Amino acid sequence: WIFGGIFRPVFLEALPATHMNRVAIDAKADGSFNSLIVLNESKSDYSVSASLIDLNGNRIKGTVQKEIKKGTKETYLSGKFEDIKSWNTEWPTLYDLKITLKQGSNVLHEVTERIGFRTVELREHDGFYINGEKVIFKGINRHSFYPETGRCLSEKNIRADIHLMKEMNMNTVRCSHYVPDKRFLELCDSLGLFVLDEVT
Repeated sequence: WIFGGIFRPVFLEALPATHMNRVAIDAKADGSFNSLIVLNESKSDYSVSASLIDLNGNRIKGTVQKEIKKGTKETYLSGKFEDIKSWNTEWPTLYDLKITLKQGSNVLHEVTERIGFRTVELREHDGFYINGEKVIFKGINRHSFYPETGRCLSEKNIRADIHLMKEMNMNTVRCSHYVPDKRFLELCDSLGLFVLDEVT
């Protein structure tokens, strides 16, 4: 399963000297979230803040902020937003979480991640619960392949696969053996499919 050549989009990204290397977000159904933030360097005191915006561009009330002391490259930012709608496969509500890194009043770097608020539990001898409701996973395995283009899939190809699964009343897809296309994961999130990501 080692593919040769360039078969997905490639980007060259220019970042500021001090920036966020990694942001990982765990957002729960009640509006609370915990975010891991990793900086590439920490030569000064900084602050990091998070604000939430719905997909119509409306800002959700509240901003979460935290100070980062010099020498600290890894921190957690936690908080809670009120009056959010949780994500599920029937109503896959998403929001944009904007995380801003500052030095004093100077903005150094901003990252926006599209997220859904959902609580996932595996209850022993019972099964999976999403937002307190039991879920039976119904789906198939999927390979990133199309007869005319091989491993190079367009967004149209990806959307067609997801819509076909939804039309067959599936709620889950399992990615097989290799890292899935990030755009595939984003579209599953926006169209309401659970993903079993075998290789993270």
